Amino acid sequence: MTMNTASQAEIASVCERGVDSYIEGMNKTAISNRINEGAMGAVFASALYVVFTGLSNLDYRMVIAPFVAGAAYATVGRRQAVNKDSEHRMSFEQVCSNLREDTEDAD
Repeated sequence: MTMNTASQAEIASVCERGVDSYIEGMNKTAISNRINEGAMGAVFASALYVVFTGLSNLDYRMVIAPFVAGAAYATVGRRQAVNKDSEHRMSFEQVCSNLREDTEDAD
């Protein structure tokens, strides 16, 4: 397998930290993305509502509703991230076993 030394060092570092650390990092990234997407969607939807209804006819429930939906979106994302642990474990094992084989071949 041909890759530059920086990539190889990064992969070796991930493999050294272990599978649990890798899965935790993947879950944090997925959950963070879902929170950002939910928050941005809520801000966008609330802003559109305020623009089209004006401040005089503002119903705060309609402003808060997108944020509740965004929080639900983030919660579902957390559950989905945890459900993908086995996939992440398999990909970790595959890459790290390939790295070990390459290291043994080089010796």
